[in-house]
Amino acid sequence: MKVRKNITLSKEAEMFLKKLAKEMGKSQSELIEDLIMERSQEYERKRKLKLFEELMLDIETYRGKIGERSVQEIKKEMGSEV
Repeated sequence: MKVRKNITLSKEAEMFLKKLAKEMGKSQSELIEDLIMERSQEYERKRKLKLFEELMLDIETYRGKIGERSVQEIKKEMGSEV
């Protein structure tokens, strides 16, 4: 399903849009849609990478800990009680 949009472009952008569409053998609408999809995929990759990096940082920060205590502290406590 397609949706009609009314957009406003600078003269320069309109000139490049016409030129690119002609050279690529696409309609101006197809070209705009392709560019939007390309940019959105780039945005999603960066967003997912950022989330992954934040997750890895969280894992590094809490590695070896249960709650606020380290695994070594818990083992030490258990060893003294046994």
